[in-house]
Amino acid sequence: MAIHLFGGGWAEDESDWTGRFFEDARARAGRTARVVCVLWSETLEEGERWHDEYLRDLGRYDADVSIVPLTAERQLQGSDLANADAIFIGGGHTPGYHAAVMPLADTVRGLVASGVPYGGFSAGAMIAGDTALLGGWRVGGVPVTPERNSERLDEVTVDAGLGLVDLVVDVHAAQEGTLSRAVAMVDAGFTEQAVAIDEKTSLIVSPGGLEVAGEGNVWAAQAGENGTRVTVLAGERAW
Repeated sequence: MAIHLFGGGWAEDESDWTGRFFEDARARAGRTARVVCVLWSETLEEGERWHDEYLRDLGRYDADVSIVPLTAERQLQGSDLANADAIFIGGGHTPGYHAAVMPLADTVRGLVASGVPYGGFSAGAMIAGDTALLGGWRVGGVPVTPERNSERLDEVTVDAGLGLVDLVVDVHAAQEGTLSRAVAMVDAGFTEQAVAIDEKTSLIVSPGGLEVAGEGNVWAAQAGENGTRVTVLAGERAW
């Protein structure tokens, strides 16, 4: 079992983080891996305009990548994941992804538990935890992150997630200023621990523990007796 949580962002060479996901997919398959890439958009027409970006990025690797387009009218279905060697859930409007993917949460959990690698990019990382962060930029009316990170929600909003990790996950940390939201969630009692992942960086969860890969950091906020403690984890360092 390998779970790759990506903080977002694109780069010319992603072998140290996205490449690691595909390595796990190939190891699982024992051949060219079939990777199902789940992408949500407001409409199918809108999604078609940027699906090629994912195909170009993920197409660098030796894998058979297929796009599953989701909308408010089209939720994830069991047949979408049939014969998948790995599951990759992309970025965009997190509440939309959450609504479209969660009806199949048990299936996703079962596949990952059986050894199918999971890759969550931005929104796909945010819905991966036991508790999913849907968005919001204020806690109790107090701003905790720039409003551009709101996902069209005012108050920070959480809901049941896919249950793949026991962390609340935020993304675009250093680049968009979401670390403060992760800290605020812990301080307000939404969760006892949260992570905020930088762009071009992944947090890899496997039976061997947690590992940070890529160019940036993973910022961990944990509740303690004397308040919330923040730990900075650099790439190539394991917990």
